[in-house]
Amino acid sequence: MKAATALPIVAIMMLGVVDPALAGDLKDQVKVEVKSSEVHEGMAPGTFVCAEGHLHIRGSVENLADAPVGQVKVAGTVFDADGKVLGTATASTKQPVLNPKDKADVNLEFLTVTGSKIKQVKNQELTVVAVGPKP
Repeated sequence: MKAATALPIVAIMMLGVVDPALAGDLKDQVKVEVKSSEVHEGMAPGTFVCAEGHLHIRGSVENLADAPVGQVKVAGTVFDADGKVLGTATASTKQPVLNPKDKADVNLEFLTVTGSKIKQVKNQELTVVAVGPKP
């Protein structure tokens, strides 16, 4: 009787171990890049300042996987000329599902990068940090 109850428990535990591994693979199957087609005067491509004075970076993610995925979370970091971090931000896609080969926009708002700090930004880095399962 103990073996009959232990087998389903072991199977459930094994499934729990597999899910995070699959999620990690999905993260590697989503590409993120700064949208270079949008240029605002005096700003690097893909960047702008909102009405509240915060730096924004517009990016896009593309699902390179063979299966649909859920929302994609992106993290961004901006640096000065010496490589010092000036600010960080995160954003997620708005679409609940991103099909294979589809792209979606993300808009990262750097709340601590305002005023003179904006002119100090010389480099940025965007990274996919999480990919949700298809709902």
